[in-house]
Amino acid sequence: MRRKISRRDFMIQGSGAVIGAGFALKTGHPEIRSAGSSRVIEVSHPGAVPRGREVDPVVTKRMLKAGLERLTGLKQPWARFIKPDDRIGLKINTLGRPLLFTHHELIRAVSEDLLAFGVKPENIIVWDRYETHMADCDFSFNTSGEGITCYGTEALKADDSRFDPEHFYESKLDRADQRAEGRTASYLSRIFTRECDKFINLAILKDHGLAGVTLTLKNLAYGLCDNNRRFHGPDCIGPFISEFCMLPMVRDKVVLHMIDGLEACYDQGPRPRNPKVIYPQNTLWIGTDPVSLDTVGFRVINAKRRTEGIPPLEETGRPLDHISLAAKLGLGIDDPEKIRVVKVDLGG
Repeated sequence: MRRKISRRDFMIQGSGAVIGAGFALKTGHPEIRSAGSSRVIEVSHPGAVPRGREVDPVVTKRMLKAGLERLTGLKQPWARFIKPDDRIGLKINTLGRPLLFTHHELIRAVSEDLLAFGVKPENIIVWDRYETHMADCDFSFNTSGEGITCYGTEALKADDSRFDPEHFYESKLDRADQRAEGRTASYLSRIFTRECDKFINLAILKDHGLAGVTLTLKNLAYGLCDNNRRFHGPDCIGPFISEFCMLPMVRDKVVLHMIDGLEACYDQGPRPRNPKVIYPQNTLWIGTDPVSLDTVGFRVINAKRRTEGIPPLEETGRPLDHISLAAKLGLGIDDPEKIRVVKVDLGG
């Protein structure tokens, strides 16, 4: 029997979770919210991308370690989020191929940390929605059962695609002419629903021509399900992203969010063609409140746009509402006055 998540069911389940315990207590991660505030760890190092577009893997690993320790207050921070026998999915972002995607150096640093914590290599899955996108970003696929697994939901061979018809998000607030096979349901990835226990969201710092930004929330909504081209409209993209990220399974399984800002894109996203809009931000943002992370990332992109002499995102005619809508649903905090950004400057 298919498990149907309708808009009405979503609102009932979602509001129950928010009113009852809140997202922080729901997931058991107190870093998300404390007395009406949230915390984002910002780790910077001027040598993260020291020359050209070469990312320093040693510096990246040091940044990750410092950020996680500051977030949790623990020398073994992974114990806060996972168990060694968990199957861990690393949701990357490769849509900006071939110029910008979640950096291999960050993925490797996270994977090495997980291995050191005791996670078996075959229980680490590096994945994104499209294998064609991943191939364009030089990811090597591995489904052998030996070593770190790497593959995508939509396989290179279409008949091998991995979607779960028993778990889906349904909405008629979309562009009906863009529905796949006339469906109002978007099936979730089987990698997400069945093949992993916990997820780490490895988003990137990038603007988006319609949504405004592609950060943690959009990386989930447009990366975990199919048939979402139908939400590429100004009236429906914000409600879709915010509602999808409020699904109980998404809230429960995604235990940690990072914004990879080693390099970033301030214009012409989501798939920049001009390398001049990509620049070294030399920063990682880490936290458990995706709304707060996206609020911070939004402001960073806008600051860079001001520096470059182009209009802020608010003047581009994009909806820009998915972050605030997610906050209104109770997913996190978008008020900058209530977000404590803990800056960790590792110097040179």
